[in-house]
Amino acid sequence: MRLAEILLRLGCNLVGWMIIYSHCIWLGVIPQIGCGPEGDELYLLSLVFSPVAIGAALLLGLAHKLPSVVGYLKWMALPLVLLVPLTVSPVLAALETTTFGSMGFCESIAAIGWQRAWAPIQVVTLLIIVAASILFVAKRN
Repeated sequence: MRLAEILLRLGCNLVGWMIIYSHCIWLGVIPQIGCGPEGDELYLLSLVFSPVAIGAALLLGLAHKLPSVVGYLKWMALPLVLLVPLTVSPVLAALETTTFGSMGFCESIAAIGWQRAWAPIQVVTLLIIVAASILFVAKRN
């Protein structure tokens, strides 16, 4: 294996973890930010960022051709044990109020289409992230 391929595989894995961490932190912090005139924009940005987080989760498996290094990279899944529970409660709250309750995120008006779709998309994104992380940690070389 050439040095360029090794660096590419390691880089993809590390960038994938950083994107996953940033998405989970973002979802955990969104409810703590006050609803001002641009309150819905943060929800919309996290919705647009979801496909990037899914793509990052799919990049994790690229490092498995480096068996001597994968043992070290598996420890990078450990922060998700803390981050995923922090992200689940805001997503479930939005699922209850916005998707099922048809109320907006910051206002007491009816939710529009993307607001109703936000929580289910985040649930799917988190499930893909958790599944990809478990597969990365559990895979034997």
